[in-house]
Amino acid sequence: MRKLVLLMSILLILTAIVSGDLYSQSSGSYQSSKPSNKWKVHVELGIPKDQDESNDYLIKRNQYVLSYNTDKNVANWVSWNLNKKWFGKTKRYKGNFLKDPLIPKGAYKVKHSDYTNSGYDRGHMVMSEERTRTKTDNKSTFYLSNILPQTEDLNQRLWRGFEDYCNDLCRQDNKELYIIAGGIFHTENKIKNKVCISDSCFKIVVVLNRGEGIQEITDITLVIAVMMPNQNGIDDLDWKQYTTSVRRIEWSTGYDFLSNVDEPIQNVIEVKKYKGVQ
Repeated sequence: MRKLVLLMSILLILTAIVSGDLYSQSSGSYQSSKPSNKWKVHVELGIPKDQDESNDYLIKRNQYVLSYNTDKNVANWVSWNLNKKWFGKTKRYKGNFLKDPLIPKGAYKVKHSDYTNSGYDRGHMVMSEERTRTKTDNKSTFYLSNILPQTEDLNQRLWRGFEDYCNDLCRQDNKELYIIAGGIFHTENKIKNKVCISDSCFKIVVVLNRGEGIQEITDITLVIAVMMPNQNGIDDLDWKQYTTSVRRIEWSTGYDFLSNVDEPIQNVIEVKKYKGVQ
């Protein structure tokens, strides 16, 4: 009997290693196991926190880090690094969107069919195109913890326009981006009484030169923050019309962003509103 238990334990550990995800009992969250520190680049500027951490379940992957809300069944935020190296020739994953195996035990795991005929797109935070270096990278973007319900106009037009702009900064201008995205919730509307629908979606993008990190951030570092309405019938589809400040997003979400940046610098870059070409 003891040999059987031991064998089963070994099989479970091997399964976790192959999948690239391993539970960390010490931190109370899941993280990638190959290697365990690759996730840190995605939160180099700080792990966003609010006043109530009871619904901030951290999931750490090689491809991104997110805070999952088991009441809303969506991410509070998703944070990731982006530069030219993340883009490759891997084709987009084909198949249903995926239940996230790292959602905590006992919590509801959103499935592909929850969105079916809901009137909402499955809106990527980390988009598929931004993780095309390997099949594993690309498939990771299809976990439903990385997805928020978005209207067609937002997902396929307005939000996509800003995604394309960010991708061009990396591929054409060789920039290093640190990105945080998520939803702003003022209502309790849900898809099929399961998945919360945000009133708007936000994205914060810190723009640096390739290879730069937190040490190179100054009070003149470019930061682009947007809040976009999650609705159809949006007349103005130019993402620049929806720029805002990091502080406004902090006020709307309750989260403290860019917390690892020196406070005097935060006090400058977080109140600026992007107005176009610098």
